[in-house]
Amino acid sequence: MAYKYAYDDEDKRYQLPKLQTNRSMWKLMILNILTLGFYSIVFFIPLSFDLDKVDPKRNRDKTMNYLVAHIASAFTFAIIIDIWHHHIADRVDEALDRRNIDYEFNTGDFWKWFLFGSLILVGPFIYFHKLCTAMNLLCQSYNEKPVLDE
Repeated sequence: MAYKYAYDDEDKRYQLPKLQTNRSMWKLMILNILTLGFYSIVFFIPLSFDLDKVDPKRNRDKTMNYLVAHIASAFTFAIIIDIWHHHIADRVDEALDRRNIDYEFNTGDFWKWFLFGSLILVGPFIYFHKLCTAMNLLCQSYNEKPVLDE
């Protein structure tokens, strides 16, 4: 009789953790309002980590930490947050291209909806919806096939 706690390498293989595929713009906006802006930290830090997993940079650099950008934005009139979002939009666009996902999201969406769209008040909502959709598609693709064939 085998020892009941024996570990059999052939039966148990390491599984990569599944990335979150249920990001929602509505959840982000509502919880951000209820927590006076602190939920954005909880939302965007894992988003940047997931982006680094889905599409690592070729030189192995990591995405700038959102918490650092959030704190620095207090001293730069939110310019650092705008730079961070521009950088994220560019990275997401590259990741969508590398994974051959047919979804339009790029830095133009950041400028069009996040910055200039804020003049009509609904622009940031559209930008965050597009960002959440793009990240959900990327994470779903990663969960199905973690390593891309080059």
